[in-house]
Amino acid sequence: MNLIVSTLLVPFVTAAFGGLAGGPRRLKEFVVIGGLLVTFGLCVATAAQFLGGVVPSAFDNTLRVDGLSALVLVLSGFVGLLSTVYGVAYLRRNEADGHITERMRREFHSLVPLYVFAMLLVSVSNNLGILWIAVELTTLASVFLVAFPNRDTSLEAAWKFLMLGGLGLAFALLGTVLIFASGQGHLGEGMSALDWTRLMEAAPSLHPFTLRLGVVFAIIGYGTKAGLAPMHTWKPDAYREAPSSTGVLMAVGMLNGALYCLIRVHLISKASLGPDFSGSLLLTLGLLSVLVAMPFLLIQWNLKRLLAYSSIEHVGIMAVGIGLGGEAGVFGALLHMTYHSIAKPLAFFSAGTIAQLHRSSNFDAIRGGTIGRTPMASGLFLLAAVIMTGSPPFGLFFSEMTILKAGFFGPHFVATSIFLGALVVLFCGFVYQVGRLTLGPQPDTGEQPVAPETFDLGAGVTLIAAVLAVVSAVYLPESLIALIRAAARVVWEGA
Repeated sequence: MNLIVSTLLVPFVTAAFGGLAGGPRRLKEFVVIGGLLVTFGLCVATAAQFLGGVVPSAFDNTLRVDGLSALVLVLSGFVGLLSTVYGVAYLRRNEADGHITERMRREFHSLVPLYVFAMLLVSVSNNLGILWIAVELTTLASVFLVAFPNRDTSLEAAWKFLMLGGLGLAFALLGTVLIFASGQGHLGEGMSALDWTRLMEAAPSLHPFTLRLGVVFAIIGYGTKAGLAPMHTWKPDAYREAPSSTGVLMAVGMLNGALYCLIRVHLISKASLGPDFSGSLLLTLGLLSVLVAMPFLLIQWNLKRLLAYSSIEHVGIMAVGIGLGGEAGVFGALLHMTYHSIAKPLAFFSAGTIAQLHRSSNFDAIRGGTIGRTPMASGLFLLAAVIMTGSPPFGLFFSEMTILKAGFFGPHFVATSIFLGALVVLFCGFVYQVGRLTLGPQPDTGEQPVAPETFDLGAGVTLIAAVLAVVSAVYLPESLIALIRAAARVVWEGA
């Protein structure tokens, strides 16, 4: 069977099995985790096939893997596996408290692999129409996962996400239609007229005014899914209410997929209109995102909302890198995407454990000094904070420095200076919030955590995420570095 088809089929079948009624719980957990483990292996195999000189494709090039696709595919498979394992531990903990029913477990075991399937479909879609459908599927799965806790606040957050996400997808669809319309008479007929490769070939012949409109709508639409400001307002509520395993899928999988869509649109615009039009849009939205995240990090009152604004900051950093252009800016943005994908699971898993043990993610309910009550989770969250703020010697420091170098040596000195100032404030704000939560004085009430901290499956996968995040600071596999370089070539050279 075709490798791309197999990579998509395994999580889809896993989702179908997870939704079946009945069966031993342990068997369901084994199949879901095993299915996502096989999926990750297939993602790596597909990327290896590409690095071996073969361009994987299926269905007459409707599905196709180039350097950018291969990188996003591997990162999506990686985060899908980790989030699934932590999600099983999440269900076990809540089941012990009587909060999880058989229906909820079945729903979770079905929706998470389905979400992974949609993320992978985004990364291998060569056709802009299929790409839009895949992003729509991630939205539908996300809505149910955000509403999973079945509280009034989670239902409200899911509804808000559905409305804003639906509006963003409507903009993206209109942008896709306009991009297609800009090439009338040059793209041929049939579904293949929306293939990204065909649009790139016809780029010099695309109608400039229609293409500009299409690019603007598409960037706004997919920027909403990525959480770029000012289309970011769904993120804090959705992250707060969703299970931590779902938060990772949204903060890494959805973010990477939406950024992938933005890059594809940017490359069409770059090939037809030159780099300045879409590059300036991405630079502006990226810088705005970093600036918007800054004050909200400083006044934050909820642990998961803190991570939401951290995600808004990081997608802004990636957009700034792409918008600055140049080989250094592009490479820095994709390197940042990679390190962010490796580090973010640690932040969400450790934060999720702290919130579960305290039955709340609000700072006033958790209060200070968590390092004394939940030392393992709090220590790992402190480590995550150091990594996520771009502190040396961790990977995000080097990716941010690469982007800053591209900015200061390019024509955007003022914008880069503002960007650097915002990063310093964001560093201080995030460290302050995490420090007062974990290292602050403990309340003198004699209260204990709702549940004792134990080394279970969730703690195990969090520890694995921590090891990977630390090791990645000094070592990345040569094949992964080759993928990042191949992805950068796609963005820089447009091929």
